[in-house]
Amino acid sequence: MQIQEKVFGQIRGATRPGYNSTLLGSVRLPVVSLREQRRIVAELDELQAEVDRLKALQAETAAGIDALLPAILDRAFKGELTGAD
Repeated sequence: MQIQEKVFGQIRGATRPGYNSTLLGSVRLPVVSLREQRRIVAELDELQAEVDRLKALQAETAAGIDALLPAILDRAFKGELTGAD
């Protein structure tokens, strides 16, 4: 039985369902081993490091584009941009 089914199956009351600590105490929650928790945390840390690296790369790229934009606009207004550039 899924945890949600067990919890909602024990709620009593028609207009305002309630759940108390006695009912909560009867719910068995699966717990992942400490070794598996550490493995998951390490994997999430690696993913977060990759996200941080990609964010930095994105910021660097955006700064480069921002730096090029004035020069491109200047050339465009001077009519110096062609399809060959």
